[in-house]
Amino acid sequence: MAAMNCPACHKSDLTSDACPRCGCDLARLHKVDRAATMHLRQALECLESLHWPGALSHASNSWALRHSAPAARIAFLAAAAMGAAGQMTRWRRRAGKE
Repeated sequence: MAAMNCPACHKSDLTSDACPRCGCDLARLHKVDRAATMHLRQALECLESLHWPGALSHASNSWALRHSAPAARIAFLAAAAMGAAGQMTRWRRRAGKE
């Protein structure tokens, strides 16, 4: 389980399902984080097997759940391999912001 900050009181480095400071329920946020990680792993697998549309799809899904530079970079590479210039530009910008 990845550490996160409480969205209510901003206590940092939390790995439990509830914030010890304010009691905020973090279980759903952890679930979203796990789903983003799963999509990122699948995107890497697709990238390694040269399945560009799958890599782009999973990287996009990961990005939608958690904006991360690795997801944007994989999406950029997949878009480049597919020759999708417009998507390449968008993902390049996103990769640079993270």
